[in-house]
Amino acid sequence: MQLIDNPMKVSVFGAGYVGLVSAAGLAAIGHQVVCIDVDAERVERLMLGEVPFYEPGLSELVTECVKHDRLRFTTSSQDAIEHGEVLMIGVGTPPLLDGSADLSQVINVAQTIGALLNHFAVIVVKSTVPVGTSEIVHQAVADAVRAAGTNIEFAVASNPEFLKEGDAVRDFMQPDRIVVGASDKRAVEILTAMYAPLCPTSNVLMVVSERSSELCKYASNAMLATRISFMNEIAKLSDAVGADVIDIQRVMAADPRIGAKYLSAGAGFGGSCFPKDLRAIVAMGNDNDMNLNLIKSVIEVNDAQQNVLLDKAMQQFGSLKGKRCAIWGLSFKPETDDIRDAPALTLIRRLLAEGASVVAHDPLVTWLPMFSSIAPNLFEIVDCPYAAVVDADVLFLVTEWKQFRDLDIDRLVRNMREFLVIDGRNLWHDKDFSATPITYLGIGRSSQNSPVETAESNELNKLVS
Repeated sequence: MQLIDNPMKVSVFGAGYVGLVSAAGLAAIGHQVVCIDVDAERVERLMLGEVPFYEPGLSELVTECVKHDRLRFTTSSQDAIEHGEVLMIGVGTPPLLDGSADLSQVINVAQTIGALLNHFAVIVVKSTVPVGTSEIVHQAVADAVRAAGTNIEFAVASNPEFLKEGDAVRDFMQPDRIVVGASDKRAVEILTAMYAPLCPTSNVLMVVSERSSELCKYASNAMLATRISFMNEIAKLSDAVGADVIDIQRVMAADPRIGAKYLSAGAGFGGSCFPKDLRAIVAMGNDNDMNLNLIKSVIEVNDAQQNVLLDKAMQQFGSLKGKRCAIWGLSFKPETDDIRDAPALTLIRRLLAEGASVVAHDPLVTWLPMFSSIAPNLFEIVDCPYAAVVDADVLFLVTEWKQFRDLDIDRLVRNMREFLVIDGRNLWHDKDFSATPITYLGIGRSSQNSPVETAESNELNKLVS
């Protein structure tokens, strides 16, 4: 990608997932970027090119931008504020007990900016925040500017991120949309120029109101989560009536009004966005005296779906007491080490509560702090997937890592004590277990046909026609 002709000076507050990807992406297109974080150890590691979490391609991008002096890191708010004509807030907004977003970090940054600002700047809210936050940020900055005895002008804009963990670098560098929520003409002009190299066509950048911008991120995530919960409901019905959700998914995906994405049934969604954002939408509804029943149902379906794997095992064994359970996949999705709200955690807790022991494997996750005090004979993480199945009574596939796709069925048969395989992502839906002692259970696949049976049916259809 060709570097921008007129680079800007950008400061990004927060070297977490959103902030670091945004800082590295903006530096990669030629801007001069300073990324600030309060964690001095993290800043020191980042200056050495060490990214504190796994995201494909991010470490290389950070290293390249640091090497070419387009990206640097600091703990100094004054340094960052003096540098930036665009001041981007990318700090965390964790959920409060009622599900609403905790804005304390965002407001703290806004107050710090207002106290130290000595030139016009566009303050960009990149964090996922509830509707009305831009106004709160504007007021916090204005109050701090006034308290500092200055009269510096500034603008505030909303600019939500649409980054998928595991594919965030590509999402930033090749966006399908960039949303700018601003009523200030200068802010729109500056952000349009800043993002110009990422907008090959005019329809990529979408300028809307601040409130629409803030809500669109929640609405997008809610739609994707709804599709997942919908398919999990269809999978549940498929199990009950003897249908195969894989066939149903294929037929639905052929409809261009529906499409194929986010139609896979499974063990439920997790991660840092969907669960948190859905609860935040419900909280916003409550604040506005609205009962958002559909969103609540999506949450309820997902909560129930995270028990589906254990329920299937209980139906087979009756009791899991004393059973040795192998789990493949601990992160909430492939290509990340993020375990926030991961379905595997719910499964592990329930298995241990039922008196089972657990041996787990994940390509990236090698430690779960919430289970670190449990004796190794009850829970351990091993560095090889097939080591996890030795003497196991059941194998749970929870995360569909590509490394698990080519299943060695013979090795399972040699190593397992009992032969129950519960595929929580239908990753092995096309595998033939019919000539083995393995009982294979997918999600919504009670009528599943083996590949052999399907091939025979196809040949019969050819003869009849």
